[in-house]
Amino acid sequence: MRPIRDVLLVVALAGALAAAAPAGAEKNPASARLEAMARLLAKAPRLRVTIDCAYDVVQDSGEKIEFGERRVVALRRPDRARIDVTRRDGSRRGLLFDGKQLAVFDLDANVYATVPKPGKVDAAFDYFVNDLNMRLPLRELLKTDLLRELDDVRDGARLVGEERLGGVATDHVAFRGDTTDVQIWIPRDGDPLPRRVVITYRMSAGVPQFAADLSEWDLAPELPDALFTFTPAAGAEKIPMLVPERGKKP
Repeated sequence: MRPIRDVLLVVALAGALAAAAPAGAEKNPASARLEAMARLLAKAPRLRVTIDCAYDVVQDSGEKIEFGERRVVALRRPDRARIDVTRRDGSRRGLLFDGKQLAVFDLDANVYATVPKPGKVDAAFDYFVNDLNMRLPLRELLKTDLLRELDDVRDGARLVGEERLGGVATDHVAFRGDTTDVQIWIPRDGDPLPRRVVITYRMSAGVPQFAADLSEWDLAPELPDALFTFTPAAGAEKIPMLVPERGKKP
């Protein structure tokens, strides 16, 4: 009778352990897709990507008008970055970081500004947005702590379904932040590099959206030092970089 008793004991113990296992212990597939994307982007020593953006600007009347631009991003960690921007109206501008300073330029207005900022790309981008109050869409995707940035939302992410973008099968993932709703389309096969991002600013007047299609990903581009060296255009005027005082609104 002892062997039978031992078997019953094992079965009872297994049942108790199964009952004690938390519901949903299996990994959330949407969270897994976001994690794979974040790990790949964060560890890439260099990358280049083209981003076609469209964004709403809410008018005083409440009407939403869409504008757009193309951004070509080149990143060489830890301390080199270049972003060239061409708006739909044809105007051209950009941002360079060489590990020592940030430089912004407007080729059509023929002006530029620089500000010292020694350090790494992550800190330079944070300074550009938080201290200089400048636009830098999707900068989170370029940060080495992207996985940590997603910590608060990954568990609540959900898989909307499988969709094809440009002939590529993707997982459509959605999650909600404190003030935004975010959707990301990640390829099902190959490198999990995002193909499309849509952000809805649900707490802003008019609930505007930002959408971006990301293409021409390259995780091993040739990025020489000269690409990140700022040389003003002929006849360009240097203008001051406005740095708001901390604690004061610009």
